[in-house]
Amino acid sequence: MKTRRLPVSNYQAADSHLRRVFVAQITQQQNTLHFSGNLLIHNISETLTHLQTLRLEQPLILDFTKVKEVDTVAVSLILEVQRQLHHQHHEATAVSVIGVPENLRSLMQLYGVDGFLLS
Repeated sequence: MKTRRLPVSNYQAADSHLRRVFVAQITQQQNTLHFSGNLLIHNISETLTHLQTLRLEQPLILDFTKVKEVDTVAVSLILEVQRQLHHQHHEATAVSVIGVPENLRSLMQLYGVDGFLLS
């Protein structure tokens, strides 16, 4: 049985489809960012682009209650939010993370960032 390779353009189309299907949403209410959908490697660039347009307020709360799926990129996203908050305010930052799915909690423990991010 022969394996048929897809042309590069088909890979790009499939990747574009994945980005649309798995896109994460961010809504901001005062000092809380509510994440929903999936925070995956497939959609992180769109999520980061949206995040950069927001004015972050302190103390900042990241709410993951409505997040369905995560991978390791979600931990990087949390750290990037903290970095952006520090950059915008030029002072010590206060970030709290709530509604953390169990798999994200496990990843945070694995990377050793659970102690200073989880409330």
